[in-house]
Amino acid sequence: MDESVIEKYKAEMLGMYRSSKNSGEYPSYVSHDTAIAAVSQNTDTYTAPDSTGKLIVIVTTIRSLYPLENAEVSVFSGDYQNRQIIARDFTDQSGRTEPFILETPGKSLSLDSDNTKLPYAVYGIEIKAEGYVDMVFLNVPVFSGVTSLQKANMTLIETAGKDKGPIFIDSAQQYNLNGE
Repeated sequence: MDESVIEKYKAEMLGMYRSSKNSGEYPSYVSHDTAIAAVSQNTDTYTAPDSTGKLIVIVTTIRSLYPLENAEVSVFSGDYQNRQIIARDFTDQSGRTEPFILETPGKSLSLDSDNTKLPYAVYGIEIKAEGYVDMVFLNVPVFSGVTSLQKANMTLIETAGKDKGPIFIDSAQQYNLNGE
């Protein structure tokens, strides 16, 4: 590739950046309140109240290389045996669900140093797709005002061996990071 083309492109991008920064059109720093106000003006954007969070599930296959379309994703509360389905969706061609809007404790709970309750809600996710082993995620945290992403890499039934599932993954599992 011709180096002059690259240099011309860089100069053009820097010029655009500098002119937008000087005009105030796109400030280099935006306060949280300004950003929320800007987002709130967009009617296509959902502004979560203090007691909800979002969850998007991303389903892939073959070592996360390919998105899995039409996988059925169910979000539930309670334990797996007594689950109550809250919402259900199917993945699109990119392997993603639409955002699930879920109830959570308010953000202020995490700011209270005397608090003994979890400052987030936990949900379960069940994923089913034809030709794949079912997956179940337990204790998936969802925080107020945050979009959580849960990635699931599905296993083909034919490569699963004797165990045809479902595969359980518990997000509440404790890990010792100190190496003790």
